[in-house]
Amino acid sequence: MEGETSKNVSSLRALLRRVISDRGTPFPNLEADRIICGVLGTSRARLLSRPLEELPDEKRALALALARRRADGEPLAYVLGDAVFCGRKFLVDKRTLIPRPETEILTGLADGFLKKTGSGEFADWCTGSGCIAVTLCADNPNFTAFAVDSSGKALEAARCNAELHGVADRIKFAECEDPASAHIKPESLDMAAANPPYIPSGAIGTLESQVRDYEPREALDGGADGLYVYRLLLRGLPRFLKPGAALFFETGGGAQPGEIAEIAAREAPSLRLEEILKDHRKIARFMLWRKLSK
Repeated sequence: MEGETSKNVSSLRALLRRVISDRGTPFPNLEADRIICGVLGTSRARLLSRPLEELPDEKRALALALARRRADGEPLAYVLGDAVFCGRKFLVDKRTLIPRPETEILTGLADGFLKKTGSGEFADWCTGSGCIAVTLCADNPNFTAFAVDSSGKALEAARCNAELHGVADRIKFAECEDPASAHIKPESLDMAAANPPYIPSGAIGTLESQVRDYEPREALDGGADGLYVYRLLLRGLPRFLKPGAALFFETGGGAQPGEIAEIAAREAPSLRLEEILKDHRKIARFMLWRKLSK
């Protein structure tokens, strides 16, 4: 196999590092170890503690095949089939975006609001892998949720993750994009959160290749100005929110929060913008509205 005669852990690690680093992939040592750990179902600490352990040919062949996929530019999360989000492992594949650290911040903001509320119902729009809805339900057992997405394939993935984490019985999955067509009772939600597609159509080609060539375009493309879905949400979501309920958005940063605020001022007079918050890179990324009391 690739000129290697030894079949132990150490030789496989060296082989995979070479395959990955030959294509200029960042962090080849870590990524090689993560691939081997995934194939063996073990931790990195245990892997490093047994360098001379012999491995079956089929395990070595599988690890090498996965390393070649990574070397070709496929995101590591798709190669491994999972990603960690807010401390939980989520199944991911090309049906959905790979969960991002920024969205962990959005989820934490929403979680803080739910914990103050105590019980009720919320919606996760553009749910994708379901990472927001599943995390919030897992951490807030007195809440139920709507997980909404325009992609039926994404909803299949979200349902798998809900089942994996034991919260599928508290999440209703709905395939739709425009809240105008959603079957949710008026003024029934305590909170809604959304991480919509926000990349302008003309900018998709400028994204790094592992995003542009592998992640689903419909989860990236926000229309000509990147704001298409925000317009739909601001027109339709407020009617589902109780007075005092919260609405959280993740955005692309830059000028987008100001542009979205202008849309809200026209389209959603029942909402009051309370705060624009920054992510770990100091980018103005998150927006919080409250539904005005009558």
